[in-house]
Amino acid sequence: MAGSPADASSAYVVRMDGSAAGGGTHTRWWVAAIDPMIILGISVFSAFFSGSRQWAGFNSPDSEFYASLALFGSDVTDRAIEPAYIWTRLGYIAPVRLLVTAGDPWVGFAIWRFLLILVIVASTYLLMKRASNRVLAVGVALFASLNTMVLSYVGNPYLTGAIMAATTLFLALAVWCTLGSQRARWLPGALSGLVAGWLIMLNPYALLLALSMWLAVRAVGLFTDTEERWRRLLVDAGAAVVGFVVSFAGFLAAGVVIFPGRSWFGTYLEWNGRLDYASFISDPNIWTRDVTLLVPAAALIISLIALAVTRANRWSQVAAAIAGMNIAFTYVYLVLVPGPWLEAPHYTAKLWPGALLSIGLAFAAIVGERGSRVIAYLPLALGVPLVLWAGRWEAQVTLIQGLLITGGFLLAFVLAVIAARGPSDALASVVVMGAVVLIATGAQILQNGRGQLGIYGQYPFRAAYVDFNGELLMRAKIEAEQWVLGHTDATDQVAIWTDPERAMSAVAAMQLWGKYNLVSGGATLTREEAKELERVKPTAIAMYAPKREQIDAFWASLPPWALPTEPECTTVKYLGVGEEYPSVCVTHLKWAN
Repeated sequence: MAGSPADASSAYVVRMDGSAAGGGTHTRWWVAAIDPMIILGISVFSAFFSGSRQWAGFNSPDSEFYASLALFGSDVTDRAIEPAYIWTRLGYIAPVRLLVTAGDPWVGFAIWRFLLILVIVASTYLLMKRASNRVLAVGVALFASLNTMVLSYVGNPYLTGAIMAATTLFLALAVWCTLGSQRARWLPGALSGLVAGWLIMLNPYALLLALSMWLAVRAVGLFTDTEERWRRLLVDAGAAVVGFVVSFAGFLAAGVVIFPGRSWFGTYLEWNGRLDYASFISDPNIWTRDVTLLVPAAALIISLIALAVTRANRWSQVAAAIAGMNIAFTYVYLVLVPGPWLEAPHYTAKLWPGALLSIGLAFAAIVGERGSRVIAYLPLALGVPLVLWAGRWEAQVTLIQGLLITGGFLLAFVLAVIAARGPSDALASVVVMGAVVLIATGAQILQNGRGQLGIYGQYPFRAAYVDFNGELLMRAKIEAEQWVLGHTDATDQVAIWTDPERAMSAVAAMQLWGKYNLVSGGATLTREEAKELERVKPTAIAMYAPKREQIDAFWASLPPWALPTEPECTTVKYLGVGEEYPSVCVTHLKWAN
């Protein structure tokens, strides 16, 4: 970077490798342990001591699908009339099932959440330290791990949290492929392939988005490699293919064990042809009113500023490549394959790994290998309470307010650029880290300030820190599903009915609630629905409603030739449906003909 080098004779300065200026090369074991301990410390703080919630919210009913399949496996799919494509998401189901069945399931879910945070922190920290210095790496990794968009989804049994962790790791590996050392040249490519296999088993769209950014970063290497650039690219590509095959085959094998008798390829091909993603769009222009999307937009602008002021050094190139492709791919895909990619929060959240890393790399680009004084930890320490406070922000942010906050992002970064190019290490350290804090705080406010926008706003992002009784709700759902499984057999085909207001749909979702398994959306069966019920001939119906009287009314509307048995019922303590103890019942159908 431009500006005066750090004065090695002055006060303590932290170098890129973490050593003190003039201190020589460290060889003791504890020096090698510094980075792992920092990564572990940040992860533990974010997961357990920041006030973040283990259960941050539910993207119902999809979140319940994956929690249930991880917990109960084929016990659920075998009973479902139509298990759909959901069971193929083995990138979440397989590892979480291993954790929750190895011991206490609640410990298993907690370990999974912690592992996702650990992957995000480690990938971010090591990438930032590779690009600049340890102080900046600590700040960027810490605030990325405290981000409400990140914590909202790692604390959710939906797929998005795992996708964010996998994408962050994937991009860090892309940089290793592009700007890494010559040792073990095949390793980063092979690891990239392994992660690509994980991503496709989570969500194919997520793989395409992450792969587009990986390729953009790898393309930077074609301009920065001084020799054997094409050979290195071929090595990366070949190793990635091998890694992908190994990962993909491993998940397929896990699927055979968890869901015996089911065809992953057959299910995927069938449902890929049946799904029309355009039907999930409520408003194609809703993204123009979504203030959260100002975060990835700001990431692109910040990266372009860094690209200009550093005269396109390698880290600003990588930052711009990630931020630019993050937005370009999403827009092009939206045009070619219309879907809720810029409407549903669980899809827009996929933009955050690229956005957070590109912002961090833009800071790394302007700081370069210049050391940071210890005073840089002061704004970092003061910034943590500010970011945690912003994580609980609940007021809705208007578009004008969001644009002003984004303008503050840019101003803070410009001031950091000026300070980083000046002669004073102390001033540069304070201003750069202060800008990181302000951007991290502003991002929290934008994310939480989205409000209940559109049809996908089931829960606010401040649920990352504010307790909305997520664990109590999940315990009730699991209790209800265990009861339903205990009162049906593996040979049963279980249809589902819930109250017309769908107050209990999130509980019923543990048995794959949805139109293919739902008997009726009304309070009682219509004549047409009775005919369809006779055609399908389920052997049992699981019924969920806030009041037992609602279930009795529906049960009475069943056709007499179905020979329904008297309902067997239980209650669970479930909040927010108007009754403290709603009912769950099962009736068996014998069918006279």
